[in-house]
Amino acid sequence: MIEYIYIALIALPLVLVAFNTAYWGGVYKCLCISEIILAAMAFMLFQAGMFFLGSWTGGTFALSMGWLSIPIAEAVILLTSVKLIYSSFRIKVEQKNYNLAKYGELIAVSFASSLNAFMLGLGFGLLREPTEKTFAIIAIATAIFTIAGAYMGKRYGRIIIVKVTGILAGIAVVVLGLVLALNLYNVI
Repeated sequence: MIEYIYIALIALPLVLVAFNTAYWGGVYKCLCISEIILAAMAFMLFQAGMFFLGSWTGGTFALSMGWLSIPIAEAVILLTSVKLIYSSFRIKVEQKNYNLAKYGELIAVSFASSLNAFMLGLGFGLLREPTEKTFAIIAIATAIFTIAGAYMGKRYGRIIIVKVTGILAGIAVVVLGLVLALNLYNVI
């Protein structure tokens, strides 16, 4: 049961970051279905791939760091949550115009938004080894939320949606850090 809680708490902030980026892409340009699917594939690959890379790196470091990996992992996870929440309050519309129809810009934006996935994977990997289900769920959920974000951006285009999803992503990461700490000390 705890494994599914971890998967949900990891996937939720990652898919919300992809949702926000696709949302801004949908606001900027009316994307056709092929452009939306291409964006979903790019976000799916980058989010799951960078989470894998981060968790692998964290697992490798954990072997050499011993007990010190616990406070470092918690710090990485909590600082990632602070970054997500802080950036959702500091949204400037003029900085969020992404043309996801251009390949170079799509790759750059996908990579930049997946840095959160790397940091979350690094923190998680310092404490636990993620299962294969985690990567699959991140990839599938990211594709679905990217498609939803592009369509909602095209249809609504309100900044409050992005602020709320950014705050929810940060809160989910805080809860992940708390659950990891409580499970580590056998409270849960």
